[in-house]
Amino acid sequence: MKRGKAIIKEILAGLLVLTGLARATRIFLWRDRVAVLLYHDPDPVTLDRHLRYLRKICDLVPLTDVRAPGTGRPRAAITLDDGHAGNAALLPIFIKHNVRPTIFLCSRIVGRPRTHWWLHPGSLSAGHERLKRMTNAERLAELAAQGFQQDIDDRPTGLSLEQMEAMRSHVDFQAHTRFHPVLTRCTDAECASEITDSKHELEALLNNACEHFAYPNGNYGEREVDLVKAAGFRSARTCDIGWNDQRSDPFRLRTIIVDDTASTRRFAAQLTGIPLFLRYLKEGGGWKGKFPQF
Repeated sequence: MKRGKAIIKEILAGLLVLTGLARATRIFLWRDRVAVLLYHDPDPVTLDRHLRYLRKICDLVPLTDVRAPGTGRPRAAITLDDGHAGNAALLPIFIKHNVRPTIFLCSRIVGRPRTHWWLHPGSLSAGHERLKRMTNAERLAELAAQGFQQDIDDRPTGLSLEQMEAMRSHVDFQAHTRFHPVLTRCTDAECASEITDSKHELEALLNNACEHFAYPNGNYGEREVDLVKAAGFRSARTCDIGWNDQRSDPFRLRTIIVDDTASTRRFAAQLTGIPLFLRYLKEGGGWKGKFPQF
């Protein structure tokens, strides 16, 4: 079944490229704007292929340049969510392609023996998607019944202090909450703590300013935007589809989610935003490329 779906995806990606839609997207939608690409835990070989392709069709810029004036060419900023331990192996690829990515970290998971909650066997047993839709208290209670406690040492799945220290000259580390809950399922107090405390904890951990934020799982609303502003962040990245320029709302930056394992052809198709748009539309996101909220 999985192999069949993968073949279908490759065929559809090929159609997007061969019909010229991928090129048309660059000309009419991407233009001289910035595509903020979202990865999670790609392997070095795949990321190397993707960056080689990107360098042929656009300029690679840091996230801090996302709202800078246009250059006449498409631009792309590389971001990775969660701070997975595997990200450390990507450092030679970042250096090779002279790209400075932003890695959004969960401040109470990285730098210590903690497990991202969805990587715990208990989350797999309970069902990730079902857990996301629960209130934060309900989710934590269910995970506790499965043997997981978010603030207790476990199998380390995040970057270590040593890995982050080795990467910091080439990587921009920013905030992705403390424990990666779905913020819209948190109480006001939980939401405020996850946003504000993550900033302070990362600044203390890395001895560096933390000015940019990414909404976990792409879920956010007016409350979350207001709290991000109040915490002193300068921008926040969503999972809404699109490209960014000087007119973009800095606290609702749009993105293109990339499959960590995508072939070069599928990657080229994903850069159009069309596969993601169709997925969001199916899940109730509407016609504006908004991430389906719950």
